[in-house]
Amino acid sequence: MDNDFFRVVLPWPDWNLSPNARIHYQEKSAITKTHRFIAKSISNESLGFRNWIDADVAFTIWLFWEPNKIRRDTGNMRAAVKAYQDGVFDALKLDDQIIRDEYLHRAGIKKDAGGEIEFRIYEDYRQWLDDIIMLS
Repeated sequence: MDNDFFRVVLPWPDWNLSPNARIHYQEKSAITKTHRFIAKSISNESLGFRNWIDADVAFTIWLFWEPNKIRRDTGNMRAAVKAYQDGVFDALKLDDQIIRDEYLHRAGIKKDAGGEIEFRIYEDYRQWLDDIIMLS
């Protein structure tokens, strides 16, 4: 637990998870399962296999550290990380339907890391809102 929210840093997702990717559904399914497993594994490591969140509602922030200057549609970026969201919530043993609101933020470029995604989950609406204001 970092401050009053759960934070996990994930690798930049495979481009084939974008809605614009034109691949066979079975191939996409395999990539989705892999990314869900990656997110669950990294989250479990961060949690120490304990659930720090016990909430009926949650608020999320996605920080996108892009791998390069290629222009990306925010909606496609969000769709590409859905498997990550599912994996993180699997680790937390929560249903992602508790997400009340979410915020997407382009944080910058991290060429050396190949891009990464920071996913934060908040129980407290006020802290979530304060962090959004700080990011803006």
